[in-house]
Amino acid sequence: MRIAVPVTGDEVCAELGGCETIRLFEDDHGRIVRHSDRAVEGGGADAVLRTLERCGADVLLCASLTQEQRRALAENGLLFSEGAFGSAAAAVRVYLGAAIACDPNNNCNYCGHKTECDTAHGA
Repeated sequence: MRIAVPVTGDEVCAELGGCETIRLFEDDHGRIVRHSDRAVEGGGADAVLRTLERCGADVLLCASLTQEQRRALAENGLLFSEGAFGSAAAAVRVYLGAAIACDPNNNCNYCGHKTECDTAHGA
C-alpha cells in the first residue's frame, strides 16, 4: 500500500493546499519499507490532488480536508484519513497500527467497512 502525507519539513502539513511536498510511504504488512518525496508542481489543493494521482497513492493521511477536497479524493478512488499530526513517519505508523479511525464517508482500505474500524489492521 502507498500512503501519501502532505508535509512541511518532516511534519504533517496543516492544510492540504499549503504543502509543497508529498511524502509517499510504502508498507509491507504494516511495516514501512521505504519512503520518497514528490514535489507538488504549482500551488494549492488542486496541485496536490494532481500529484497524488500521479504518484499512485492508495491512502492520504492529512490534518484536515474541506468537503470539496473529500469529494475530489473519493471521486478519484483515494482513501483518506484526517486528524494526522506531528511527524509524517509517526502518523503513518499510527495509521498502520489502526489507531486512526477511517473516515465514515469512505471505505476502510483493510476491511471495507464504511464505519469506524475496530479490526487490527495489518495483523
